[in-house]
Amino acid sequence: MLDVSTVLTAFVVCFAGVMSPGPNFVAVTHRAVTASRPEALALVVGIVIVNALWAAAALFGLGMLFTLFPWMFWTIKILGAVYLVWFGIQLLRRSGQPLPVKPVGIGRSIFARGFCDGVIINLSNPKSMAFYASVFSAAVPAGAAFGALLVMVAMVGVVAALWYGGVALVLSSEQAAGIYRKGKPAIERVCGVFLIAFGLRHVLSR
Repeated sequence: MLDVSTVLTAFVVCFAGVMSPGPNFVAVTHRAVTASRPEALALVVGIVIVNALWAAAALFGLGMLFTLFPWMFWTIKILGAVYLVWFGIQLLRRSGQPLPVKPVGIGRSIFARGFCDGVIINLSNPKSMAFYASVFSAAVPAGAAFGALLVMVAMVGVVAALWYGGVALVLSSEQAAGIYRKGKPAIERVCGVFLIAFGLRHVLSR
């Protein structure tokens, strides 16, 4: 029988983790106001799939794997932090440029570009990896039924899809793009500094 209380506890922890500001939120926000809505949603799909993969890995032994092979954890963490710093520098460099006109057409390349970027940004997100490997997995009691674990992995995907998908839909409107256009230099500089600081903090933290 499914342990409802365990699933609800994991849901609350997952919901709080997904909603907390981080690189994923910055990426979705930026793509939603600078690209087409389909591309922003494709980015969300990539992020959601990786979220589910992190959750599955955490529930089925990621923590043990990192304990046995600490170099693997540090490799992923450092590579991810380097990517976030690079992403932040790109935002700072482009902050003074005008907002590009959103593409009208919908093609396979647009979906592929958004999806691949979503996968990369989440795979390189130390916050996401650390959250599922520690906080989320700690909320699940040892010996939880296999069926319950599968439900939790699916729940992670649903929660991430609803939150990031909602953000992408709201911010991809013309009104949101207009507001972003007015404050683009300041917004992108703040986001760039945030990503650089976030990446450096994870490199330097233990």
